[in-house]
Amino acid sequence: MKPNLLAGLSPQHTKFVQLPNEKGHNAVWDFRRSPDDRFYVSVCGENDKPLSALLYEYDPENGNLRLILDVEKSWIVDPRQMPPSKIHTSLDFLPDGKLIMATHNTSPAPGHRQWLFEQHYEHPWEGYPGSTVMIVDPDTTQVRTLGIPVPRESIYGGLLGDDPRYYYFLGYMRGHFYRLDLETNEVKDYGKVSEFASCRLVKDEKGRIYGGTYTGELWRYDPVRDEIEDLKVHFVSPHGTKYRRALIFALNSPRGTLFLTNNVDGEMIELHPETLEVTRHGYVHLRPEQPRNPYLRHAIGGLAADDNFVLYYGLETYHGADLIRLVRWDILNGGEPENLGLIAPDGKQSHYICEMAFDRKGWLHMVDVCGAYSPYILAVDVAKLHPPGDEAPPADIQAVAEPDMHMSANADTFMHIEAASTFTLPLHRYLAWRDTALTYIRLSAHKLYGIGGKSAVLRIVCNLDEDKPEKIEVLYAGGGVLSCVDLPDGRIAALTTDGKVATFDPLSALGVGAGAGTGAAIAALPEGIGACRLHFALDAVTVAASGRDGLVYAVDCAGGGAARLDGIRLTEEDALLLQLEDRYWLLSGEGDRLLKYDRIAMRSETLGVKAPSIRGRAFSATLTGGAVLADGTVVAGTRDGMLFALSPEFETATRYGRLYSAGQLRNFVRKGGDEILGVYGGATDAGHVFLFSLREGFIDLGRPRVVKDNAAQLDLDTEWANIHHISCIAYAPEEDTLFVASAEEYGCVIRYRGLTCSGDF
Repeated sequence: MKPNLLAGLSPQHTKFVQLPNEKGHNAVWDFRRSPDDRFYVSVCGENDKPLSALLYEYDPENGNLRLILDVEKSWIVDPRQMPPSKIHTSLDFLPDGKLIMATHNTSPAPGHRQWLFEQHYEHPWEGYPGSTVMIVDPDTTQVRTLGIPVPRESIYGGLLGDDPRYYYFLGYMRGHFYRLDLETNEVKDYGKVSEFASCRLVKDEKGRIYGGTYTGELWRYDPVRDEIEDLKVHFVSPHGTKYRRALIFALNSPRGTLFLTNNVDGEMIELHPETLEVTRHGYVHLRPEQPRNPYLRHAIGGLAADDNFVLYYGLETYHGADLIRLVRWDILNGGEPENLGLIAPDGKQSHYICEMAFDRKGWLHMVDVCGAYSPYILAVDVAKLHPPGDEAPPADIQAVAEPDMHMSANADTFMHIEAASTFTLPLHRYLAWRDTALTYIRLSAHKLYGIGGKSAVLRIVCNLDEDKPEKIEVLYAGGGVLSCVDLPDGRIAALTTDGKVATFDPLSALGVGAGAGTGAAIAALPEGIGACRLHFALDAVTVAASGRDGLVYAVDCAGGGAARLDGIRLTEEDALLLQLEDRYWLLSGEGDRLLKYDRIAMRSETLGVKAPSIRGRAFSATLTGGAVLADGTVVAGTRDGMLFALSPEFETATRYGRLYSAGQLRNFVRKGGDEILGVYGGATDAGHVFLFSLREGFIDLGRPRVVKDNAAQLDLDTEWANIHHISCIAYAPEEDTLFVASAEEYGCVIRYRGLTCSGDF
């Protein structure tokens, strides 16, 4: 029988409950049934108004609602800041019956025209201060707020571990996975597990936690081993979709497996936790439909299973209107998805179903969000539903042009680096995630050569126009890489985590000296020097290195010897040592003082000019980045983010200010002429790439991110990327190509060819 795609759900089998929206709340992003058979629903604000979230208990028998939590009355928020507008996929149940949850933000501050979370991330007064974790007694409505576990971050999904001491959650902005110890309030950061904005977590029968990346890869956290495992399992798009493919819904099946599905493409896979075998059951769309390269317009909405594990879910659909239908899939018995009707009770057509759950009588309760009539709950007696035939009347639907919450076409809000061509190399897909952070990159003969690795020194080779490495080699297996510098003959020296110096040619992977061949020549450093960073080459086999105590050494890469240099000491671990010429170096002294070191005389002199500093913060004026122009002008940056230029004679300094109120300037590279490229930000800042020239000054080029939620990048035929912490950059002037590499696990590299470098953009 041909499905009647315009028919609605039979009204005699449904019950409608309007959720409170008097203040403008238009969404729900948590709807849970507790172990003691109580239902809880979070009423949220999304995108338009500065609202705080509400939590209600919902009675499935009569549709009554009881307010349990008004976040606005439980947590003080400055009116200039973004409010805690949601409780989003983070509600769970403690053994004593109390609820644990976290706030999330997708609403603007009162003074903002629209929600711009990332654009205000570094703003101390108007950004989001960070999500709170709360414990709520549903009987007394007493609220215990634990505070903000990760400042500035918005919690986007969470659950309680099998050990109820631990609450696990995901960060929206940075894509990290965290654990909160509810006894000690200690927060542990397990690192990056997604580009950003992945919210769904699910446990298997042994308490292992599963999540997914924004681009469809799956990972698992094992609480026994206390570590993340990237499973190298990912959703498959039938048409190579490059839009959002995150794990969005998950169910535990009666046969001990996990049923998992993703946004947009909606592939339904069954993961066997013990073997990691994957059974691919197909896609959630009605047969034979499979939208080609959809863009959040044919996505799954909600997922639940009845007592026989027959699946029910919403499916976005378009017939000249903004609609979603209810679909049933008897998946364990080999059935196919079947249409049960459009969700439009009395003409109140649903925009999207965020969650759904069965009650003990077998009624399915679905929550509508973000539409003209939202939010509401529609309860359906699904046992009485059948696919509508030709005789079924059409649903009462209207053509609706809903505001596009997932797309920005306003160029004034774009944060990405502009270039004629942008391309992502998703290293996380081909390497163990722990090894994807690159410490060093070089461009040569239309190839990218990268050096990285946490437990071994790896060499990655990739054609500039390919999104897959052509070669991955282990050069040294004894330890990972901490720091790299170029040697005069084209080789590089790499400092390893086990106290060695490895030398090799990054283009050929050939070592030098004893044990030469494929791999690296290895020399052990003397015990006790604690070297943590290489700065630059002193000659063909010697490099300048520093330890965590600030002492500086001349390290022999061939023999491993290290001679301490007198008259010099770095004030901070991240302090820059800048080579002016073979004999003279520039570095910071105490406060804002600048020193010129004479390697031959082994003494430092204090310059008459000082590094720029914020008044009262000279203690943070340490040099962290710098480069020397052809005429001897030094362009440098400080730990406090101040950029300045020193005249060749070091007599005058021209100061250019800073990008944000925190974050250092580092990793300066020559672009050509008097132009310098560099990096803003450290491990907790949102990293930017900047350009400096004597003619145009200090220009923010933007963040290294490929995000299809803005119109300028929607149609790029490349993978998503969102580098928060930048490790290093490299520039090839002959091809006008910039590469930006990630310093985090789940890393990637982004290639920009034909940079838009004008301050006018």
